[in-house]
Amino acid sequence: MKQIVYVASPESQQIHVWSLNCAGELSLLQTLDVPGQPQPMLASEDGKYLYVGVRPNFRVLTYLIEPQGTLNLVAQTSIPGTPVHLSLDNSGRFMFVPSYHQHNLAVLPIQQGIPGAPIQVIEGLKNPHSSHVDSDNQQLWVPCLGEDHIRLFDLNAEGRLKEASADRITTKAGAGPRHLAFHPSKKVIYCINELDATLNVYHQFTRYREMQNINVYPAGFNSTPWAADVHITPNGRHLYACERSDSIMSHFLVSDDGMHLTLAGVYPTETQPRGFNLDTKGCFLISCGQKSNHVSVARIDQITGELTELGRYPVGKGPMWVTVVNK
Repeated sequence: MKQIVYVASPESQQIHVWSLNCAGELSLLQTLDVPGQPQPMLASEDGKYLYVGVRPNFRVLTYLIEPQGTLNLVAQTSIPGTPVHLSLDNSGRFMFVPSYHQHNLAVLPIQQGIPGAPIQVIEGLKNPHSSHVDSDNQQLWVPCLGEDHIRLFDLNAEGRLKEASADRITTKAGAGPRHLAFHPSKKVIYCINELDATLNVYHQFTRYREMQNINVYPAGFNSTPWAADVHITPNGRHLYACERSDSIMSHFLVSDDGMHLTLAGVYPTETQPRGFNLDTKGCFLISCGQKSNHVSVARIDQITGELTELGRYPVGKGPMWVTVVNK
C-alpha cells in the first residue's frame, strides 16, 4: 500500500500530487492546474475520489483518483458560499460544507461518489470554520469562530440537520473555535481556538464537558495568537497543533483516557503553517507554509512523538491544505 499526498495552493491555483515512501520522501507525480482557487480538500473513505472546495466561483470539484494517485476532474457542484472545510458523514452519503464568509452550512448528498445540489442550507452561523461528524454518526459539530460557540446538530438518516441547541458548547470569550480532532477510540474531542491559541478538551458523559484548556504556546511566547489546525495520531498518543504567528508546531502527549494533554515540545515549521496533516499510519507529519511556498515532512518518533524534519519540497503559491490518501 502506498500513500499519496495532495497539497492545495490557491494563489497559483494548483494541486501538487506526491507519492510518500516509507522513508518519508516525497516524489512528485503531478502538478495540476485547478479551475479556481483550491482550499479545503477531502478524500472519500474508499480513496476513489478527492473533493476540493474552490473560490471565487463557489464549487466543490470532484476528482477521480487514478490508480497511481494522479487526479482527473469528473464533476463540479455549485455551493452557496466560500468553502472553508469539507467533511463527510460516516456512511459517506452526505457532505457538509461550512462557509465562513457567507455564514452558512450546506448539506450535499453523495451519489456514486459525486456530490449533488444542496438538500439543506443552514443560515445564521457566525463564521463557521469547520464541521465534524461524531463517531456515532449522530451529531455534527460546527465550530463558529465569530460567536465563540461550537454548534451541535442532530443528523438523521436522510442527511437533515436539526440544531441541538441545549447541547451548544460555549468557549471562552474571544477564543475563536476553529478546527476539531476526534480521539480515535475515546469519546474525547479536541478544539483548537484560533484567536487565543488554546486547545479545549471535551469528554462525553451524559453531555460533553470541558476537561482542560491548554495553551498552544509554551511560557514566554508573546506573539499575537493565530492558531490554525490540529491532528491526532491514529494510536491516540500524540496530538499536534500549528500556530502561524511564530510558525511553530506544538506537540502534546495525550493521557491514556484521552482527557488530558501535556505540552511536550515545540518545533519550527514552514512559514505561516495554515494547514498540515499526518500520514495514515501516524509516522510522518506534513506541513505547508503559506509564506514559504514549500511543504516539509517530519518523522514522528513512535515512542516519544518528537519531530525530526526529513525534507522540504517546493509547491505552488500560498499552500494551505494537505490531504493524505492510501492507494
